[in-house]
Amino acid sequence: MKKITVPILNMVLAAGVLLILAGLLLISYFSTEFTAGIPVWSIATMIVGAVIFYLALTVFSMAVFFFLGLLVFFLGLCMTFVFTNVLPFGPEHLWPVAVLLCGICLILTCVFKHHRIRGVYLVPSVLIETLGVIFLLFSMNVITISLSVFVAKWLPLIFILFGAALVGVFMWQRNFNNYFPYDKDELSDLTDEKNFYGE
Repeated sequence: MKKITVPILNMVLAAGVLLILAGLLLISYFSTEFTAGIPVWSIATMIVGAVIFYLALTVFSMAVFFFLGLLVFFLGLCMTFVFTNVLPFGPEHLWPVAVLLCGICLILTCVFKHHRIRGVYLVPSVLIETLGVIFLLFSMNVITISLSVFVAKWLPLIFILFGAALVGVFMWQRNFNNYFPYDKDELSDLTDEKNFYGE
């Protein structure tokens, strides 16, 4: 079988991104009524995200463009689905959803960059996802007390637990480093300037 050339592959990618965009817009169009008119800003946000995503895959090979493209696209998609009543959220629930999307996009960027999930991406994304879920529970009034009261009551305990966990990791590493070795490959991502900028 003849290998497909790069320009044709780029056109295939562009067609795929456009079809996904069109399908998502049709879902919001056919699922609900546009009660307040077409949400132009949210659709424009989706299109900008799709363009950044396309450029990240074809022109720029930096992981930051891939992350931004996905994040902007998903934010635009959520805004479109909220404003067309496809999702049962209000606009006030978008900020915790945006936090959740950051964690998802971070994992997808890791898979794009390294072709596997790595610890230096997994741990921050799990923490971001946990915060997003907590914020969403407060935003949707599943947890009835206010966020400020919860923070005032539980934040010192959370600091103590996280601090104790970090001290425990340090002590374990210092005393039993044969059982808890550093992953040199993952540490190089944090210290290598080329990897940091996605080159």
